[in-house]
Amino acid sequence: MKRPFISLCISLLIGIVGAYLLNYSISIYYVLYATIIALVVLLFYERVFAIFILLTVVTLGAYLYGQSIAGDILLNSATFNTLINVKVLKEGSVKKGFSEYEVEILSLSTDKINKNVKVNKNAQLKIYQSSANESVLKVDDIIEIDHTRVIKLLQNMSVSKPNSYELFLNSKGIEYILEVNSENIKINSNSYCKPIGIRHISYRTKIYLEDFLNSTLDFENSNILKSIVFGNQGYLSKDKLNAFSKTGTAHIMAVSGLHVGLIVIVVDRFLKLIKIARNNRLYFIVAILIFYAYMVYFPVSIVRAGIMYILYVIAYFLQRRYDGINALFFIAFILLIYRPMTIFSISFQLSFIATLSILLLNPILNEKLSKKIGFVGTLLSVTLAAQIGTLPIMAYHFKQISIISLLTNLLIVPILGPMLSIVFVSVLFGITSFRLGYLINQITNQLLNYINWISTKCAIIPYGSFEINEVKFTYIFGYYIILAIIYFIYKQKEKSNFKEEGLVNTYEL
Repeated sequence: MKRPFISLCISLLIGIVGAYLLNYSISIYYVLYATIIALVVLLFYERVFAIFILLTVVTLGAYLYGQSIAGDILLNSATFNTLINVKVLKEGSVKKGFSEYEVEILSLSTDKINKNVKVNKNAQLKIYQSSANESVLKVDDIIEIDHTRVIKLLQNMSVSKPNSYELFLNSKGIEYILEVNSENIKINSNSYCKPIGIRHISYRTKIYLEDFLNSTLDFENSNILKSIVFGNQGYLSKDKLNAFSKTGTAHIMAVSGLHVGLIVIVVDRFLKLIKIARNNRLYFIVAILIFYAYMVYFPVSIVRAGIMYILYVIAYFLQRRYDGINALFFIAFILLIYRPMTIFSISFQLSFIATLSILLLNPILNEKLSKKIGFVGTLLSVTLAAQIGTLPIMAYHFKQISIISLLTNLLIVPILGPMLSIVFVSVLFGITSFRLGYLINQITNQLLNYINWISTKCAIIPYGSFEINEVKFTYIFGYYIILAIIYFIYKQKEKSNFKEEGLVNTYEL
């Protein structure tokens, strides 16, 4: 097979989605039986070996799906009096009446026999606050909680389909929700002498950057820039986020391949400016991307884009041809093996479909548009390719389609690179001279004023966006089938034209 991971990834998807729709999980023995049959076929019927391998991957997908919703036996039987030790993985977000943290469950004690039993599961911790005792937790804090309500996600699959929020949490690797009052939380003394690792350093760096941006930018501009840099829309007000959604530019607030591309460009130009050799620049950029991934807590989109860049670097050093499409499906295959429920993540769906659309459609659109409108066509083709691919997914999840998104992206996205370059310089100078960093960031302030003005004005354009009540799976499936047919017809026509030109050139010779 020319691109084996396309077939492998699709087979795995069929297994996972099929098991989800049928609400059926299989034993590991079925996977072993399928593997043995495939090996036997390899010995006697080599021609059909590939088919049996794909069938084995389908069974593997069904098995992995079952394992992902099974949970932990001891945790599933946890009572209100169970003592649980957890480690904070991500800083909290404040809600009305409670705070939410992403934590790792380290151990639990149910009785004298089952004491400090090790558990390695991720959970969402909900701390219900009281005015007398408010808990403020930091990343890497180890805490002990009791009188906890333990909720297993996706536990009623046989009765009804899970809601979208449960699927969203599970796609992030979160299998439980822990609900506790703030007075039942005790910070472990070991938290104060914890070793300094890359996660802790990245967290402290993030805190420093937040403070620096808050001190050098206007309040609203600081929140917009923090949303762009850290991919966290929680910094924005509901009205401001709605304005970006209506104009189709909310994607700049979600960490994605765009962010990785900008980091690569900004860091590469800076290193080139100080005369760093190409190979050393590549090493340094990979290190920066890994550090940034820690800073934003490894969302699927950054993992996808980061690994694609690392694979490109490996291909460069090995002097091998880099195949973006095969690399994309390879990453999807690995991610789904590691965490099958990732398929239900909006970030996963948009990131991979948008990237695939850009890889397939951008060369075609760029060729057509650049001939007619030059450099603008090059900018427009990437956005258009991504939007063609993600249109039904956006409509299904957000119930809204932006008509003016091409225009607003054309006006905003080209600004991001220069703006982040200025921010990068201001942070570097700000380390030695805060005043100088502040002065440089006034340019950033003006660029953010421009972005803010564009999003606000375009959001109120009549009929700039419209809402959709319902998008059925059949519509989404039909859309992609039609799109695939159009693409393959175009490629076949392109091949036939190429052959005809070759024959004409041969005849002329």
